Amino acid sequence: MGASPRRALVRLLLCSGLLTLVTLAACRDPAAASGTALFVTTEFEPSLNLTRLRVSGAVADGHAVPTTLLPEDSSRELQSGETFRVLLDGAADGTQATVHVEGLRDDATVVASGEATASVRDGYEVEVTVRLTSGPAPDGGTDGGTNTFCLDCADGCCREGICTARTFRTCGVGGVACESCDVQRTDTCTARGTCGCGIGPACSGNNADRCLGGKCVCGSGNACGPGLACINGLCRCDPSTCGGCCAGNSCIQTPDKNQCGKGGVACKKCDKKCNPDGTCD
Repeated sequence: MGASPRRALVRLLLCSGLLTLVTLAACRDPAAASGTALFVTTEFEPSLNLTRLRVSGAVADGHAVPTTLLPEDSSRELQSGETFRVLLDGAADGTQATVHVEGLRDDATVVASGEATASVRDGYEVEVTVRLTSGPAPDGGTDGGTNTFCLDCADGCCREGICTARTFRTCGVGGVACESCDVQRTDTCTARGTCGCGIGPACSGNNADRCLGGKCVCGSGNACGPGLACINGLCRCDPSTCGGCCAGNSCIQTPDKNQCGKGGVACKKCDKKCNPDGTCD
């Protein structure tokens, strides 16, 4: 039998070794280069408000670049010029490698994509640039049959193929499909193109039932505190929200001998101690 062809070990490596993407300048340290690899720089319009990149690709020998979300922590907005490495250990010299990058907003919506192809150089790091641009939506370019992605629409959203100004009823930026904000839980479309209440996010979860005057409220009062649920306009201690026990309409998050229980049951007093499972001794 002849010798088996070399197989490419394909994996992604954040260029700094940290759990975040970093700038090109911070990564171009020759000592940090790691054998055969692609060094990828992404470029995109800041108005896209990207929070993550979804990276995939393939090598001509049949191996795939594993689909990976970068960075692991999506708490910050990405900047054009973010970089990462794709290690191609064992890929043959001259093999064609393609990397595909999708730009995500809020970890869910794909608002732009792009790809680049380069020839592998055995033992070297090849620089490539991927330009992310808006294109057809993943479902074929429509949202409910009324919206599409629009190019050159940095400050607005797309409705029926037309770039539309950002408003409460047509919320979005970067040319994504327009969204109509919920009148109960929001009162504005933020500069990021997301529906919000006042200067905060949309009212959600169990602790509020509406947005009023720029604040999330429950009935005629403030939003409910930890462990409480907004039920019929009143904050109540409820098994759906309280991990400890309920003392009237107060959730005791850390039960003790005098107030013991778990899972939103009524608190009870123990003779000796309260066990971690909410039972008494």
